[in-house]
Amino acid sequence: MAERPFLEAVVFDAGGTLVRLDFEWMAATLSRLGHPLDAAALRRAEVAGRRRYDRSRGHRLAPGELHSPLGSAGDTHGYFTGMLEAAGVRHGLVEAAIAEFLAHHAEGGLWGVPMEGAREAVTGVLALGLRCAVVSNSDGRAERHLAECGLRDGLEFVVDSQVEGVEKPDPEIFRIALRRLGLPAERVLYVGDIRSVDEAGARAAGMHFVLIDPYGDYGAPEGARIAAIARLAEWVAAHFTAGAQGRTPVR
Repeated sequence: MAERPFLEAVVFDAGGTLVRLDFEWMAATLSRLGHPLDAAALRRAEVAGRRRYDRSRGHRLAPGELHSPLGSAGDTHGYFTGMLEAAGVRHGLVEAAIAEFLAHHAEGGLWGVPMEGAREAVTGVLALGLRCAVVSNSDGRAERHLAECGLRDGLEFVVDSQVEGVEKPDPEIFRIALRRLGLPAERVLYVGDIRSVDEAGARAAGMHFVLIDPYGDYGAPEGARIAAIARLAEWVAAHFTAGAQGRTPVR
């Protein structure tokens, strides 16, 4: 049996990983616009938005422009379009719904609900003797949203793309976290939900990666994935030698 790799830290994505879209508010908005839909159906359709985003191409940010919650590598508008079309929202309502979604995000944040099991995941990872941090594509509010959702405790720091001026999948934003941790990439796991942003960037930086793939129909079959963030600590314990005790210091 191959020796399990040694792990000292877990770095989380924020939106879609520790905090999630407010599917309940979004579904209520769609119902008000004339397309009754329950939150569970919209949540199931979200993977189509991820796929659309992965296939799309974004735009270069202008000086002073706010980073989008998914980053500029892909098309955030396409992400919402893919989700809504998969949920059966008729074409005439898609644009109106996206306009309301983005306005709500600008005012308070659309990714504003704690992901089910997120608090337990952070607590479980810490109990394994691992350090925790966040690297997020955000507009400068990532740390605030995590605090409001009760998820800031236990995280050493939050790297926000708007604050740093670099965003995923650029490996430099991951290297910022690695430098703050003082750890080599091969001793750090990144947990995220978008392949073209989270997986591509983390792997380019040399980090381990696991994908949040709720229905098992998004990630590559050979890729590391878990169905829910609540299962993270168990998965880490099964795949890594975790914690800093007994290791030879990196020089």
